[in-house]
Amino acid sequence: MIALFNRILYSLTQYTAWIGMLFLLAATLTTTADVIMRKSGNNGIYGAVDLIQLMIMAAAYLSIPYAFMSRSHVSVSILADLASRRTSAFFQFFAAALGTCFMGAIAWFGYDQATLQMEYGDVSMTYGLPMIYYWLPLLFGSALSAVVTVHIGVESLYTLITGRSGISFNDLSNQQGEN
Repeated sequence: MIALFNRILYSLTQYTAWIGMLFLLAATLTTTADVIMRKSGNNGIYGAVDLIQLMIMAAAYLSIPYAFMSRSHVSVSILADLASRRTSAFFQFFAAALGTCFMGAIAWFGYDQATLQMEYGDVSMTYGLPMIYYWLPLLFGSALSAVVTVHIGVESLYTLITGRSGISFNDLSNQQGEN
């Protein structure tokens, strides 16, 4: 069951990160085009700041779940390499619990703020885009990150209790081969 959820979440977060990278590419191209247009003709892209802010928010928050799922976050390798499987699982469980609390809090309080801005009818400065468009990637990415960290916590707890990984070696090598 853990391996099945791992495959599902890995695929979902990978596709979400690809969408985030497309937003990052669009932000880069928009910025580059805006700078070139300003230098050549003194007229940039109207509302570039609104567009770029939206794209950067989407890129960041849509990529965070994949960083959790692929275990790409920083660890102290000198300690992580020396730890036993169960000790490592304990620290992974602790980190996953903290990650769940943090990303869950972002989703929770972000939802409150998003609904407040939606009720007030807040819009962006130049284009008048509803501010909810800026909140949707944050809410989706942080909620998905919370789900991923719960999964990692369950997987780590399983390893802590049984001493065995909840994911088979083939699942891990297949995921690494997809990158």
